[in-house]
Amino acid sequence: MREKTGYSALQIGLHWLVVVLIGVNYFVSDGMGRAFRQHMNGTDTMDTMTSIHVYLGLSVFFIALIRLTVRLVQGAPKEIATGNVWLDRAGRWAHAMLYILIILVPWLGGLAWYKGVAQAADLHVVVMNLMLILAGLHAVAALFHQYVLKDGLLMRMVRPG
Repeated sequence: MREKTGYSALQIGLHWLVVVLIGVNYFVSDGMGRAFRQHMNGTDTMDTMTSIHVYLGLSVFFIALIRLTVRLVQGAPKEIATGNVWLDRAGRWAHAMLYILIILVPWLGGLAWYKGVAQAADLHVVVMNLMLILAGLHAVAALFHQYVLKDGLLMRMVRPG
């Protein structure tokens, strides 16, 4: 079997779809604390932004599960080593944690919203912030690979290989 040199068009599309949905959901999340408190008190107004946030979160959850399934079926290209064992190990851990967090954040939000678990709402916010920090580091690492190491890593998530 030929070694994969890049991700499939489906994997790339799912990656960027999740990125866009999370980005949009971040920007429509203002006021969710108030909306959640109203929801818990039974005075739910479910305005447009609240609806968008809830349904985009559900979308992220299911698309992330699809994305993980596609990765398990199609595989991934071989890792590109940085030459530093610690950076390479950090990259593997960061990828694993991103997958976990991309699934965990909307799951916690859903648990809070649909099951009324207030502690899940608090965790949702904390874990979401961790996910955003890790995603930012992931983006910086991709740019480091592309422009400092010049190893073409970023292109694997832009062009199917």
